[in-house]
Amino acid sequence: MIAGAALAAWLADGEAQERSFQAVNACAHKWAHHPLLLELEGAVKALEPKTPEGLLAITRHYLDRTADIDEMIGDMIAAAKADPFFRPPFYALTNELMHGLLFYHHPDLSIALGVTGVDELAAKKSVKRPSGSINFTGYVTLMRFVSGGDAVLSLWEAPRIGDAFVAAEAGSCRMVGRRRIADGDELVFDGRYQSFTIEHAARDMVYFQATSRAQAAPVSVEYDSESKRPVGASSTDEASSRLGMMVSLLRAMECREAFPLIEQSLSSPQFYTRWHLMREMLALDAEAALPSLKRMAQADPHPDIRVAAQQALELFFPEETGVAAGGVECRA
Repeated sequence: MIAGAALAAWLADGEAQERSFQAVNACAHKWAHHPLLLELEGAVKALEPKTPEGLLAITRHYLDRTADIDEMIGDMIAAAKADPFFRPPFYALTNELMHGLLFYHHPDLSIALGVTGVDELAAKKSVKRPSGSINFTGYVTLMRFVSGGDAVLSLWEAPRIGDAFVAAEAGSCRMVGRRRIADGDELVFDGRYQSFTIEHAARDMVYFQATSRAQAAPVSVEYDSESKRPVGASSTDEASSRLGMMVSLLRAMECREAFPLIEQSLSSPQFYTRWHLMREMLALDAEAALPSLKRMAQADPHPDIRVAAQQALELFFPEETGVAAGGVECRA
């Protein structure tokens, strides 16, 4: 990297760097202890049971406090004007269509301020692709548009994503309407069966986005925009994803002493996690995994996992006759 004159001067000036860091820390401390955030955290903690409806009601109360939010954003703008090396003390969110700041994060609720630029949207639509996709996130999401950008959204629905999701039986998605977005509009999408795509925007779209992870679907599902059929699914559970990654690492390290702990984790509520763990157990110690594999083939709640376990029994333990797959093709 070749530093510009201002950056080079800042990098050479320890006191200037310290002033920048102090400004960030001061902003972070002020808003971490501000009643706006403290009351939000208290309300989320006190909510029982945690439901999407309850969490989004708390979110609306937070977003209605526009004077406090304006002050918070104004503080960051003023600090950035005073020091070009100031960075907001919030996690930055960036993808091909959104740039934003994560103002609040809890395992069950996150709230962000995002911008979808009309230039980025035009650039994405100009790329020639075989087909696009429509993503059903599995979460319930509230969007409140500070600036609607005179955008037009296509609204989509699909069969509800349940705990026993089977890709082969997921059906097709369909467009159910269009909606032009005005400044101040609020929309709620239940990502377990609802989604949207942006057809057009005349200006940048600025919005608050709150995502409730309570009672989420086990997976998000991506549908092809031409065939309207599912083309992929991803986990919605961060803990399960981390568990799978750690177990894969233990298997790669041939850490057989961890086998009992991995076996205990087969009680995971996520069907794809149970199968991932079983695969790693088979790779780590197939004989030790056999009793759990038999139980999975007989009694796992998910049909795909039962069939996959039956096929694994036939493949790894052909002498075992307690379970027969009967030539059924695995749909996993």
